[in-house]
Amino acid sequence: MPDKRRVLVAGTREAVDSAQAALGGEFELLTAYSVAEALERVRGIELVLCNVRFDDSRMFDFLGALKANPPARALPVVCYRVMRSRMSVGARRGIELALEALGASVFLELYELEHRHGAEAAQAALRAAVARYLPKERQ
Repeated sequence: MPDKRRVLVAGTREAVDSAQAALGGEFELLTAYSVAEALERVRGIELVLCNVRFDDSRMFDFLGALKANPPARALPVVCYRVMRSRMSVGARRGIELALEALGASVFLELYELEHRHGAEAAQAALRAAVARYLPKERQ
């Protein structure tokens, strides 16, 4: 049986728990709760899941440092939000533009998906994003 694909989950405890629930045992999930910890763990991973509130909302700092690191620059990054509150259209668009500028692959508003369609739909969206952006070839 081949080794599991390695994914770094950078986020709050709630965000990490959400990723673990969605992805189950299919992947080897490495977790990080601070920017320094996440940057130390990028070697050998194939995709980054990063929560908006990561390390006291330092997601943008982490992505900037990640994209400045030549070996990690090409890693796909799926950003997501699990915070249990509604986000304005303007705030969401601002986050999407900033993430695009920083080279993130996609932004998922999991709370909104869960609120409208249920927890299973939010988990399915996260699984689908990982499947879509995970490199087809193992690194």
